[in-house]
Amino acid sequence: EAVLGVAGSILWLAIITVVIGLLSEYMVDALEDAAEGWGVPNLFLGAIIIPIVGNAAEHAAAIIFAVKNKMELALGIAVGSSIQIGVFCVPLLCVFAWSIDIELSLNFGVFECLTYLITALVVGAIITSGQSNWLQGVVLITGYAFVSAAFFVHADPPELASHAEHHHE
Repeated sequence: EAVLGVAGSILWLAIITVVIGLLSEYMVDALEDAAEGWGVPNLFLGAIIIPIVGNAAEHAAAIIFAVKNKMELALGIAVGSSIQIGVFCVPLLCVFAWSIDIELSLNFGVFECLTYLITALVVGAIITSGQSNWLQGVVLITGYAFVSAAFFVHADPPELASHAEHHHE
């Protein structure tokens, strides 16, 4: 027997979505302030730190299901979320930004595009067999460490940086 009806479920879903949106905005603002004080680059903050913190519950669920040997579910959570963000959310945000006259494009730099391409190829190659072992886990964790370090030290060439600043003004 249902505790909430359809209307109650939709109402609570809407309320919780608004609260999580406000908390997320607060979290991002706090992380931006801390990153600025520590000299952390925006690219590292946006590509590494915020996704880790923002998806902590999702990561925990994927780990719990992996420990329980429910690998299809763990992979669905871990990889499915990335696909959903890349294929649906980012383009949707670009269209939404365009509709309210904010410049936001999918014009990523060469560094970001190559990083995403290589990451997708490595993850795809590892998960296509349907089996995993400790060495593949080490490869993924090491790859993530390299990507994180690269995002931390990466700086756009001066001509790209001045082009990006020109478009943000």
